[in-house]
Amino acid sequence: STTIGGALHIDDLLRDGYDAVFVGTGTWRARKLGIPGESRGNVLFGIDYLVDPTSVAIGQNVAVIGAGNVAMDVARTALRSGARKVTVYARSRHISAINDEVELTELDGAEIVRGKAICAIDDNGPVFETAIFDEDNNVVGYEEELDHVPADTVVIAASQVPKDKLVLTTGGLETDHRGLLSVDEHGMTTVPGVFAAGDCTSVPYKQIVIALGEGAKASLSAFDYLIRQGA
Repeated sequence: STTIGGALHIDDLLRDGYDAVFVGTGTWRARKLGIPGESRGNVLFGIDYLVDPTSVAIGQNVAVIGAGNVAMDVARTALRSGARKVTVYARSRHISAINDEVELTELDGAEIVRGKAICAIDDNGPVFETAIFDEDNNVVGYEEELDHVPADTVVIAASQVPKDKLVLTTGGLETDHRGLLSVDEHGMTTVPGVFAAGDCTSVPYKQIVIALGEGAKASLSAFDYLIRQGA
């Protein structure tokens, strides 16, 4: 129950006798799309919605923007929360969510629509450009006419990024261009004694069991590090 990166920093922990630190903070900041309408009252972000789905009234018709595992979680949760129609919109024909998640989402009753690039959100719902595909399913352009889709609630679930408190308050803690912690093959960051694993690192994960396994490996590496340091 102590925030690190606020009043206390990782440097404080290392100064006060901790020989190693493990970071497994995940990615809890929603990535905004940078389109008009994101701040409207009928718009939610997926990661925030999933924290407490009962805290908001989503209505009967829900549009989910994104095609990853979080988008599928949002769609299934919305159906269980009383929505009668839930549609998941993907920019291309590629769905980044794992196949099991996609299958379960469709079995629960959600529809997945491909080739819809959102460009705005108005009071009535999302506004899309409809993609034109070539024979290899690559997007080669968009139709001239915009597609205005009615929806009571629009949930943006287009990936997450990590919060930056730790990076801003820890000297030498390096990240990649997405703000994800850089780690070596042992799970150590660019600060000696600070280890990390899971979605907050630059190592890609698509399943939680893999992230958990990497966390266990990083913990064992931290243990070996402590032995080498004589801690």
